[in-house]
Amino acid sequence: MRDLIRGELLKLRTTRMFWGSVVAALAFVPVSIALAILTAGQEGSPIPALESSEGLRSVMSAASSGAVMVLVIGILGMAGEFRHNTATSTFLISPDRKRVVGAKLAAAGLVGLAVAAASSLLTLAVALPWLRAKHVEVSLASGDVGLVLLGALAATALYAMVGIGVGALLRNQTVAVNVALVWVTVVESILLGFVPQIGRWLPGGAASALTATPTAAGTGLLPMWGGALLLAGYGLAFAASGTRSVLRRDVG
Repeated sequence: MRDLIRGELLKLRTTRMFWGSVVAALAFVPVSIALAILTAGQEGSPIPALESSEGLRSVMSAASSGAVMVLVIGILGMAGEFRHNTATSTFLISPDRKRVVGAKLAAAGLVGLAVAAASSLLTLAVALPWLRAKHVEVSLASGDVGLVLLGALAATALYAMVGIGVGALLRNQTVAVNVALVWVTVVESILLGFVPQIGRWLPGGAASALTATPTAAGTGLLPMWGGALLLAGYGLAFAASGTRSVLRRDVG
């Protein structure tokens, strides 16, 4: 299994879209920090004043702002096999398709953790001096920093695994990426507009729960552990469905 995971990591590292997605994920961090700090406490903004615990968490949650691009990386790791016609050779070398999907899930999770770790360091490097310039005291040992960054690590890694499941289920890389992005950027917002109460049960709500950040809809969030379980549940559900699809369908 270890060799399979190494192989999947190598495949990801040698694709140009992978590095582009990593750069995009990191680029979201300073943008998210700027939006949080510049709009905090303003009328109509979901972000409270920076001096509050909620406001500080909103700034630190920028560490998970690249999770959507990590979701795309997960999709590329699975659906890319079918796009580039490498799935056949992959499954000939490793006939146990469950192990292959498992290795892809593990590799995607490791990539998600690595991107989240880099995003967390970038968040601290950008946010702390900015907050100090605004005379906002920040303790790195506080839950508003440590727990939020820990939640960002979990959310980003889980989003990568969700991407593997979506890629395995839909198989068409373009369709899978577009569906995922439309869901995250459009569909969830529409659902929140009509039925705000379901926000906590959506993937975006679960990710917000992991970083304990307020939502635009103003609905309550699940506890941090609940968000982790829910997002993991989404990942496992997509992975199980995708694995079943890979097992049943011809890859040739």
